[in-house]
Amino acid sequence: MPDRVPEIVNGVGYATRAGGGFLHPDVLRALVEGANRAVEIDDLQGAASRLISRCTGAEAGIVTCGASAALTLAAAACLAGNDTELMNRLPDVSACPRQEIIYPRPGRFDYDHAVRLAGARLIEIDYSSPDALAQIERAIGPRTAAVGFVWLDPEERPDFSRLVRLAHAHDLPVIVDAALSLPPTENLRSFSVRGADLAAYSGGKHLGGPQGSGILCGRASLGRSAWLQMVDMDVRPATWSLHPWVEKGWVARPPRHGIGRSMKIGKETILALLAALERYDQRDHAAELAAWRATIDQIAAGLRDVTTLRLEQLFPSPSGQPFPVLKIESGSPPSGLSVSRLITRLRQLSRKILLAEDEESPDRAYLYPMCLRPGDVQYVIESFHAVVTESSRWPLESGITNRARNHHESRIPDHGWDGARRDG
Repeated sequence: MPDRVPEIVNGVGYATRAGGGFLHPDVLRALVEGANRAVEIDDLQGAASRLISRCTGAEAGIVTCGASAALTLAAAACLAGNDTELMNRLPDVSACPRQEIIYPRPGRFDYDHAVRLAGARLIEIDYSSPDALAQIERAIGPRTAAVGFVWLDPEERPDFSRLVRLAHAHDLPVIVDAALSLPPTENLRSFSVRGADLAAYSGGKHLGGPQGSGILCGRASLGRSAWLQMVDMDVRPATWSLHPWVEKGWVARPPRHGIGRSMKIGKETILALLAALERYDQRDHAAELAAWRATIDQIAAGLRDVTTLRLEQLFPSPSGQPFPVLKIESGSPPSGLSVSRLITRLRQLSRKILLAEDEESPDRAYLYPMCLRPGDVQYVIESFHAVVTESSRWPLESGITNRARNHHESRIPDHGWDGARRDG
């Protein structure tokens, strides 16, 4: 580790801000070997497309630098199609005949900015409403370029298959944000099989690839558009590696650098993601789940005597996905410990512990097991007990005055703007 960058205990799960997961030796080997090989990226993405197609059931696919980049490229593909003139203008959509994308109204996980980045105007609909499909149909018009869908839980509101039928009845593609959809593992194929035209997956979450990787898969014609808007285009048309695309009439000529040029993906990351994808179906997912259950069971047992917090084991997770979670809620006054204080104190440990905060309630957090390492469980248990013991010596949460709070905070070591300790 570089100097002054402390390792953490990651109770957040696969989130990028917490460093994400860990690479299997096979994936790490592909990353290292790929870094020392010379390949043409178009050839590599071509091979990636074939593997992605086999694993997802989609016609084609590309490796991207994360699910967010995949969503931007998906939107760009739906706006510009395979018209290189339109590609060259994005995010200016004034010349695009279709400029709008129907999309779920932002909620708990609002990654809509990735779609707007391509230049699309979003028509926001409350997808949780009982009449969401009717609202979507009323919103469809001559400027509609696509219909978006964000997978948040197995309930799939509105019904995904009905949404696909509605969009296709109006000759519109469906873009799926599937970044959070794994597990269950069947979701890797489910969206393409059920008619998604483009689906964006995170490579660094349950797939087990590098944190800065993703997959965009779906209809081949749209995939080609996304591909062209990401790759290096310092080329001459006659000797372009993708010149056969011109001969087949798929595009008129190479575009200039596209909207995704800043989202380029390196060969080593592509190869590592493909290694992770190849082994995804070969992994013992039942054993992984059993290990996660054992981790949460052990932590819950170790904290059974903690009465100043409310702890509850959940399965499935709050999203309905098949993995266990420890829910942590603030204790009841007057002797309870707040989740906010717990989170703050755990972050101030010499080896800080990160929890997943609940975006809807400051009095709730979660501990996820996926990215905990051997030895982390006991450290978590001991650290919780230490914070609880410490909190019993401070004024009650409900009675802390500003002066007392400021005095307490003044004892926290000084940090610079980047969070580096300044206490010598």
